[in-house]
Amino acid sequence: MSDTAELILSDLLLENQTTGLLWLDGTLHLRYLNPAAETLLNLDGQSTIGKAVTDFFAQDDAFASILQRAMATRETVTRRELELMLGRPETPQTVTADCTVTPVVERQGVLGLLVELVPLDRHLRISREQALTAQSDANRILARNLAHEIKNPLGGVRGAAQLLARRLQDAKLVEYTRVIMMEADRLAALADTLLGPPQAPRRITVNLHELVEHVVHLTETPLTPALKIIRDYDPSLPELQLDRDQIIQAMLNLAKNAREAVAEHGCITFRTRVLRQFTLNGTRHRLVARVDIADNGPGIAADALPRLFSPLVSSKPHGAGLGLSIAQELVSRHGGLIECTSTAGNTVFSILLPMGNQYEQQAT
Repeated sequence: MSDTAELILSDLLLENQTTGLLWLDGTLHLRYLNPAAETLLNLDGQSTIGKAVTDFFAQDDAFASILQRAMATRETVTRRELELMLGRPETPQTVTADCTVTPVVERQGVLGLLVELVPLDRHLRISREQALTAQSDANRILARNLAHEIKNPLGGVRGAAQLLARRLQDAKLVEYTRVIMMEADRLAALADTLLGPPQAPRRITVNLHELVEHVVHLTETPLTPALKIIRDYDPSLPELQLDRDQIIQAMLNLAKNAREAVAEHGCITFRTRVLRQFTLNGTRHRLVARVDIADNGPGIAADALPRLFSPLVSSKPHGAGLGLSIAQELVSRHGGLIECTSTAGNTVFSILLPMGNQYEQQAT
């Protein structure tokens, strides 16, 4: 095998690793990270190369001490279940991983550090996704069966009310039949909503940012001038094959929840990212698009999160409990999933969509 072929092979091996790999020079500046590390640490490889690695962590003294110890002792240091604090100190995000730091030593000293990060959250997330997907399938069957059971007698109820209205002479009694018909129509519309759009996704080539902007414009109305909207888009996101109307509806349902959570004086962030070598619904995809709709509202109670996407379940006084269930159904038709994380002041709904001709590998 030629040197060029060996170099290409080594690059392919590094790019397709599920373990996050970072190469730091002797001054702890980042010189290389593979796609798995980019996804795990939520970093953009091109903009981070050459910067001090500690700049990407929110005052994470534990990780810094591991790096310094490896540099000083010239020995491999391993820490199990290390919690890495990412982002800014005021809004940190925690990632749990097994960390191994190996110094590469020459005569002159330590040439650099090879950092291996094995994400433990990944296995927990896969298990959570499997449970969420199973719940979504069960909810879909339940909702459809319920909708059919509701719609079957409604036609008879409405027809009987119409016939009764023709025979009644008293205007007040006729008004009662009108109420019956109106309520029958309302329940029929509710059943149609439970059944969801009947057609499979009609995929066309779309710019996902155009869909997000459409939702932003509908969310940012003149009636809410104090509402702050932040756009945080990844310009590298390519075009996708999606059903435009279905994905817009899913995002609208999430944006409506965010707007209700923050009322008129909060902040909603629309964020897009590309995830690499990402496991989704038990299948590993080479590329996955992520759309985050985040708000700084009061958050969702921890005991409500497991039931968040169940139909007819709502924490709102006048909520029907259908918006999130329908959004999950629409995204699942594209092979995707909606996830949610929530703490006080930071609730994030993430739409995950496979992109293009994915490299697939069954997750273990």
